[in-house]
Amino acid sequence: MTVEIALVFLIIAAALYLFASERLPLDISALLILVTLMAIPIVFHSQWLLDHGIDLAGAFPTVPEGLSGFSSPATVTVLCMFILSAGIQSSGLIHVAGKRLFPLMGRSELRQILVIALLVGPISGFINNTAAVAMAIPMLLEVGRRAGAQASRLLMPASFFGMMGGTLTLIGTSTNILASTILADTASFGRQIGMFEFTQLGLVVLATGLLYFITVGRWLMPARDATALGSDEEERFVVELSAHADSSLIGRTLAESEFTIHTGVEVMKLVRGGQVRIRHAADTPIEADDVIMVRATPRQILDLIKGERVTVLSEFGDLRRVRADGRLVPVLLRNRQVFNGNTSPRVDFWKRYQARLLGFDTTEVQSRRLADERLHVGEVALLSISATALESLRRHPDVVVLGDYEDDFDRRRMWLAGGIVIAVVLGAALTPLPIVVTALAGAVAMGICGCIQKQNLYSGVSWDVVFLLAGVIPLGVAMNKSGAADWIAGLLAVQALDWHPVAILMALYAVTTLLTEIISNNAAVVILVPVALSVAQIVGLPPFPLVLAVTFAASTSFLSPVGYQTNTMIYGTGVYRFTDFVKVGAPLNVLLMVVTSVAIWLFWLKAGV
Repeated sequence: MTVEIALVFLIIAAALYLFASERLPLDISALLILVTLMAIPIVFHSQWLLDHGIDLAGAFPTVPEGLSGFSSPATVTVLCMFILSAGIQSSGLIHVAGKRLFPLMGRSELRQILVIALLVGPISGFINNTAAVAMAIPMLLEVGRRAGAQASRLLMPASFFGMMGGTLTLIGTSTNILASTILADTASFGRQIGMFEFTQLGLVVLATGLLYFITVGRWLMPARDATALGSDEEERFVVELSAHADSSLIGRTLAESEFTIHTGVEVMKLVRGGQVRIRHAADTPIEADDVIMVRATPRQILDLIKGERVTVLSEFGDLRRVRADGRLVPVLLRNRQVFNGNTSPRVDFWKRYQARLLGFDTTEVQSRRLADERLHVGEVALLSISATALESLRRHPDVVVLGDYEDDFDRRRMWLAGGIVIAVVLGAALTPLPIVVTALAGAVAMGICGCIQKQNLYSGVSWDVVFLLAGVIPLGVAMNKSGAADWIAGLLAVQALDWHPVAILMALYAVTTLLTEIISNNAAVVILVPVALSVAQIVGLPPFPLVLAVTFAASTSFLSPVGYQTNTMIYGTGVYRFTDFVKVGAPLNVLLMVVTSVAIWLFWLKAGV
């Protein structure tokens, strides 16, 4: 081991310590590593070191090489995927998809994991798994919000199943395609890998991952999100609903009709004439003109207004339907003479403000009906109002307008956003264009077509993740230039001469997994596929199985948020700590190392041994 290699390993150890301890923000740590790598050959360059055989300039990245992480396909792809995710989310497509998906997933965590595995896994085999997970992230956040589930318990399975699903076919991940290209140029193999040549192994990996998550894995996932998501979405208002005579709810309980599952609202009480039912509100068959009191977000209330099963009541004293073309406006009540001690019918919001009162931001209602509640200054009420009347309300001294919720989801933007994402995926799968090019084109198309506003274009990107990737990618350059990668490869090739084939496969798998956490998965394949070919030649084994071990290990490295792009993307949501990936990913990596190695031996090597 040379001084240069030892110095690179020392920097890697320091980087892993900073990442694991999180003493500094990860993006700051990554940039610190980047500066260190570029500064060492400049600051410590001396003729004395050169005379003693220590060439720091030849072992560490130059300034252009150090900054190459900012232009790396991995960094740019992740950046574009954030923009694409923000585009389909702001278009409303994710909200609609989440409503359709939620009844399938429900509130059962086991059921949620099964649906994620069956949805993300197979799709990742036929489209780029980075794109598949990018589409799944906002949809699962919506499902988690509806189910009241922790986002950290949904996104990690999605990322891991996306990685494992990418091993089903040749086009599932760029790692597979890269390995196939290298093999095609090798005399001992001399052809491209077939589209489904290793699908049976991918199915074993996916099934193993599913078994892991429904048994051990879900107990290892973080119990709570590191950072709470969706504080704006958590603002909820108490409103009243009524089931009209021809509603599909009539004669059925809210539980039987899965009303709360489909709408995401919280049922507080059921009022029928003079009777109030709280504990059994969801288990009472609905009759015409029953009043259902619920807590809901503005988005859910907009969906209820447009729906056909219930009527959202306004003014509370009458069964008046709220107009679907109005805006929802939360207002702070501030005129003591008008509001203090009065009920909403006495205030008469329609006559006074040309607005209809829908509900209040509260967790508890003392009266039987909202119409009987006494108003107080400082409370927040939710109004339905036209755009014209809203301008007058903003200038009215009685209230302070706190926001403006408009149903800006339209089908044209949804179809456009969905079409753009599909085009990105198909373009990468069916044409020679790499995913980074199609993702860039998709991000541009989102802006041109109006699927995402300019302010959301940048706010939708987790810039700390972008800088994290850009900072750690030059570590791979240092690994190559210093000879550290070749040193590891030579050590493995010499030691493996007398090993059983399964042990050789496990060693290649372990080294690839660890190397992928330091450099990119594609860089690990470029470095270690030649090692696998060399080992195969030395020990007299066919090259394809050993290359598969390297490829599968590079595609399923779960140990950190920088080991794979999908992990980096879910880390960008802020719900995970760095160590969460080690806690959940390490046992799965060890399990897959054994299972994958044994399966490769059974499928491709046993008959010849």
